[in-house]
Amino acid sequence: MKLTHIKLTVLLLIPFLAMAQEDQAKKVKLSVKNEESINTDGIDFSPSFYEDGIVFISSKVDSKAKPKAKGAPKGKSYVTIMRSVRDMEGALATPQLFAQELIGNYNEGPVCFDRTGETVYFSANVPQKKGKKNKASKKGEIKMALYAATRVGGKWSEPVQLPFSSGEFDDMHPAISIDGDMLIFSSNREGGQGKMDLWASNKVGDSWGVPVNLTSVNSASDEAFPFIHADNTLYFASDMSSGSGGLDLYFVVHDGDNNWTTPVNMGQPFNTSGDDFGLIVDLNKINGYYSSNGSGGKGQDDIFSFYTENGNLDDFLLQQNRIADRMLDLQVTVLDRKTYQPLPMAEVKLLNYDQHNVIGRDEEGNYITIQEEDGKDVLRPGIPDPGVEGQTDRRGFYTADVRAGNYAITVSKDGYQTKQLRVPITKPGNNLEILMDRGGADGQVRWSASVFNTVTNAPMSGTTMVVTNQRTGKKDTLVTDANGLVDHNLDPNTTYKVDLYQGKRIIGTTEINTTGYDGANQILMQNISVAPFLSGDVVDLPNIYYNFNDAKLRPDARKDLRMLAALLKQQPDVTVELASHTDCRGSATYNQDLSQRRANGVVDYLVAQGVARDRLKPVGYGESQPRNNCVDGVSCTEAEHARNRRTEMRVLTGGSGNAIVHVDGKVPGSVGATGNVQVSAADNAEYHVVAGSFLMPERAENHLRTVQNGGFPEASIVRFPNSEFYSISVGSFSSRKEALQLKKALNRAKFEAFVRPNVL
Repeated sequence: MKLTHIKLTVLLLIPFLAMAQEDQAKKVKLSVKNEESINTDGIDFSPSFYEDGIVFISSKVDSKAKPKAKGAPKGKSYVTIMRSVRDMEGALATPQLFAQELIGNYNEGPVCFDRTGETVYFSANVPQKKGKKNKASKKGEIKMALYAATRVGGKWSEPVQLPFSSGEFDDMHPAISIDGDMLIFSSNREGGQGKMDLWASNKVGDSWGVPVNLTSVNSASDEAFPFIHADNTLYFASDMSSGSGGLDLYFVVHDGDNNWTTPVNMGQPFNTSGDDFGLIVDLNKINGYYSSNGSGGKGQDDIFSFYTENGNLDDFLLQQNRIADRMLDLQVTVLDRKTYQPLPMAEVKLLNYDQHNVIGRDEEGNYITIQEEDGKDVLRPGIPDPGVEGQTDRRGFYTADVRAGNYAITVSKDGYQTKQLRVPITKPGNNLEILMDRGGADGQVRWSASVFNTVTNAPMSGTTMVVTNQRTGKKDTLVTDANGLVDHNLDPNTTYKVDLYQGKRIIGTTEINTTGYDGANQILMQNISVAPFLSGDVVDLPNIYYNFNDAKLRPDARKDLRMLAALLKQQPDVTVELASHTDCRGSATYNQDLSQRRANGVVDYLVAQGVARDRLKPVGYGESQPRNNCVDGVSCTEAEHARNRRTEMRVLTGGSGNAIVHVDGKVPGSVGATGNVQVSAADNAEYHVVAGSFLMPERAENHLRTVQNGGFPEASIVRFPNSEFYSISVGSFSSRKEALQLKKALNRAKFEAFVRPNVL
């Protein structure tokens, strides 16, 4: 099987992905439009690109153009192939019948075309031969099969049934690869995993091979309506349990032979509580179409178009954290800006900062993170990406395999200014060229900052820092590396505002003042301690679900609540509202009472876990704030109703943090701060290399023995100021550079470790 490989090049001047307030205009936007000019009060679905417009399937067909066969079930609506051409404005015109010669007596479609547009593949009911018994099932249904036709002299040839599609089973919804050598279709043939599965037939010469089940894609549910993009992304529809209701749109990426990545739900706005299917995307992934009956429209199934700004569909899905789990190749080339000569032995650090929203640890020392899902902050257990680092070779090349994500790429070399770029990586074949400037900028001050979590002592890796020159208004956006560090040049005698973001949440604001620093001889070193919550933060507790008409917590809710209890015990000055919501079934008065009882139950559980009751405010909102359109009078599935039975946490009063600033040879005065970040000054700051922090002393002692037996007998347990954690310190140093060397040694020994300033 051949699959076309599309190589993407990331240029030096690629726009940075927007992550902070001033960059919101650069955020990838996706607009959806109902194509009213072609939709009817019947069913209109499954678009396909064709020449200067689209071809699609519709039930609104002139009866003279499509006569019904004798013996056909009465009152049944049949569908066939329609075409709409775009006008000078780009709008779709009134549709017309696509090709009379392809029309049969029953149903035709969906269709797909090869890259020349000269061959069409489509599914249709198997025609009944004269003198032979009708193959219709007991329900009056006739099986679907796959056909092909070629265009000759402006007309389509007689359709030919594909050899592997006998009509014994339902074969439908064909999709052809860009090279024409693979046809994927949906079928209920034997050997599948569910009802309708996706199958692939490979073409060798002029012959089609025996279809193979896409086992890594299919589920016990229905998979249908495939579309293969030129970059080997396969889009399809499924009603598997992870969806929003009905058919949902998913995608996978080809990963060699018959292997595909794990299906990823495309989320909103594509997926609704209804059926969403038949998605197609243009070559650049900027425009596309799909069909849905869950977004409102003129009829039953309607066709919608979408358009992206400031990026394409891959960028939008990456922004929503909906990405395929696969390895992608990256090559970084580091060059001297003036001579354009390669720079060997340059240090390169890669960090996927999407995965670094760590806000605490549970009682066993496991990370607790906040992840953005469908525009909501969701509490999740997680392990942050440790980052990748290495050196360029003699040609100035550094190569690595990484997963899709938003990356901060930091390059440093003695005698050159440290440089950082932020780039989205979504496809294979990424080449990045970085030009380095010699020495420090004339008269500038080198600023080296460390950001860490005041609760867990862990470095705040992946924190976005927007540094604004208060005199000129110029903004620089930086991302802390895996050790929570940034290195940047600042103007002398200047005040800067620093906004810190965790994901898309602002978590603090402070200032830097470079007055009095000698850029040639000093480094402005700063340690910033940040608390993970601010007043007003709303966090979704995704597993706090309830059975219908029941106020008792389900067993799967306890894991989330134990994480929340651990966070609240670590931050005694945080108070929260626990908001409970019901589905719409039952009266509004009853649901209001039910939600209040559920909120009370959550509070009771947290109190039993050791959280003071006066820090918890239970509030029931009943059915007044549904997540979807499941309101009174709307028919919904049990899964859709279950999504509305939930609990959210709103922070009423946030935590507060502190930080210490140390400057070699000079200590400045304190600088004020707002939010939950404060900055002050101190001499002789030390740096500890920490190999784990634990709330429970016995767990710390067990891990200490493991570290000592692993080749680090000098490790000991320490307690940092204002911290409830027992931390394993493997060594302390007067400089970060020395501490980082020990951290690397621990990492090589398979111990997780980070560098933590010894804040006084």
